[in-house]
Amino acid sequence: MPKSDPTPYMADFLRLLASELENNKSMAKRLSAPLLAFLESETLAAPKQPRGKTKIESSLPEGFDPFHIYYEQGKLGLLASLQGLDINTLKAVLSEYGLDPARTYARWRKRERLTDLIVERVKALSNKGKVFESR
Repeated sequence: MPKSDPTPYMADFLRLLASELENNKSMAKRLSAPLLAFLESETLAAPKQPRGKTKIESSLPEGFDPFHIYYEQGKLGLLASLQGLDINTLKAVLSEYGLDPARTYARWRKRERLTDLIVERVKALSNKGKVFESR
């Protein structure tokens, strides 16, 4: 017993249903109620978060400026002030002050490595141009 293709029958059924809905407004209203309820629930639902890694936001402590700390307290003072910060805040410092435009620190997980990079870059940027000063 060969199976017949139901596609033409479904197409005829849907055409007939569509023409019936165009002519019979009360039937169209009853059949559209579940669809409208679904659409309403979708618009009221919370927006979906994008898939992928979630970025953990970490704000800098208020008034924190690594250049000012380095100028006032030197390398040891800057190291001491960075010790109390977590990894995400250290990365926020690097990002906020543009200390590593290549973002080589993005995958680093060790606090010591991040603090050393911050101190190194702050020192380098603070001393930039001092070669031309008179002694």
